[in-house]
Amino acid sequence: MKKILIPVDGSEYSSRAIEKGKEIAAAFNSEVVIFHVIPFHITTARRIHIDAHDTEDEYRAASEALLKKAKGQFGSQAGKVKIASVEGDAAKAIVDYAEENGCDLIIMGSHGLGAVINRFLTGSVTTKVLHNTKITVMVVQ
Repeated sequence: MKKILIPVDGSEYSSRAIEKGKEIAAAFNSEVVIFHVIPFHITTARRIHIDAHDTEDEYRAASEALLKKAKGQFGSQAGKVKIASVEGDAAKAIVDYAEENGCDLIIMGSHGLGAVINRFLTGSVTTKVLHNTKITVMVVQ
């Protein structure tokens, strides 16, 4: 495992994924990328010319804070941890980033924030990632 991608959303499950990623990264001396996807509706609002600048700035600031907090969980291993965020659909962004950046493993939580409602309406992000990538995915409960 040379490069591990850990998508985070601030949920307890993503925190558990970070802990598992920390263990695996230590065992294999892996590089880790902690990844967050800023919700697609911000991008959509910009495309249809709705003034979403305050909301967009708030999402970006919250994303950066979330990523820094997650990186902090790695303690002394934090030097081998990178952070990244993009805007868009979470599942597609995770798969695209992992494939475009040579990740060997994706570690993610089985449930995210708002999982019950989102899964009912659109299917879970984790399920979509599992079905749309050939990269190994570890799902942490």
